Amino acid sequence: MRITTIIVAAAFVASAGSARAEDGPCNELREAGVIGDLRCEPADGGAVIGGGARASEYAQVFPRAFAAFAEYFAPSEQKVALVVQPEVSAELTAALAADGYKPLPWIDNETKAAMLRDNIVAQVEAQTASLPEAQRAAVVQQALAKAEGAAPAHADPEMEDGSIAHEIGHLLFNRYFDGPETESADRTARYGSSAPDWLDETAAVALENDAQTRSRYVAAREAYNADGTVLAFPLDTYLSMDHPLLQSAQALKTLERGSTGAVMLSGDEATAFLEASGGKPAAFYRQTRMFIDYLMETSGDPRILYAISQAYRDGSDLSGWLARSGGENGLPETLEALETEFEAWAKAKLADAAA
Repeated sequence: MRITTIIVAAAFVASAGSARAEDGPCNELREAGVIGDLRCEPADGGAVIGGGARASEYAQVFPRAFAAFAEYFAPSEQKVALVVQPEVSAELTAALAADGYKPLPWIDNETKAAMLRDNIVAQVEAQTASLPEAQRAAVVQQALAKAEGAAPAHADPEMEDGSIAHEIGHLLFNRYFDGPETESADRTARYGSSAPDWLDETAAVALENDAQTRSRYVAAREAYNADGTVLAFPLDTYLSMDHPLLQSAQALKTLERGSTGAVMLSGDEATAFLEASGGKPAAFYRQTRMFIDYLMETSGDPRILYAISQAYRDGSDLSGWLARSGGENGLPETLEALETEFEAWAKAKLADAAA
């Protein structure tokens, strides 16, 4: 019996506005009656809303993420509200948007474990309806034990913090590249900002912590050791492709769900979602991590991504930027030469680790 369960986040809403720095939106939200008795903790750059056991630790992710974005790109005026609930009510979403916040729904590890358990139990019970009760209970316990062994319900807190920083990176880059409005001028559905998806993803991956970075390299080394894979995508494909999760994220919008939030999909829904992704989201992330490190290490400039992003904002692309500025930044001047050098750099990194 195979059970597939994943958790995905819905789209976010934002608009311009202001809030008092000393308490973020907490006082206003409480006075407006849109957070009830939920805990609300101000953070540098935003706030954490919800009763999660790690709320204070989540708040510490904010200054690190905002500082990293300022180091790699530029200081951001975007404000973020991490809402530790599967869903953000329409009322809370509107109140946050009115004050310039983007809500970031988050399912903490405790809630995630409970949701996973409930979904597994529901799937197994539906698939074993014809069995006697005792046998059904035994199958449920086996399925729960197998799921726990494959993916422990209580994930590494460091990995969770890195994932939060990743999502904050998306929101900050969206604001930097497109301004405070989230829709592109042509209203085209996109994975993130109107920048190419590889560039959009660099801001998120660049903000990840050491635990996440190690996991990206572990995955890259496993692929290299398995079949010699260095780059999962040729550079021209990587630079022009849609994010591997774009199609499935668009499909998710057609599902009947509640307000802004995160959604757990199970069984056939989860399988269909992953199939719609077109294949290799994990490979896309690890190649992005290596590309970031190659660009920064080779150029010696931690803000090299900002320079490249500015070129895209001005209507150019990486090929044009390399022709104008690659040499002075210690990088090749053509995409072909860049791919050759990047692949050699990545292979050396992976081979050294495997030795």
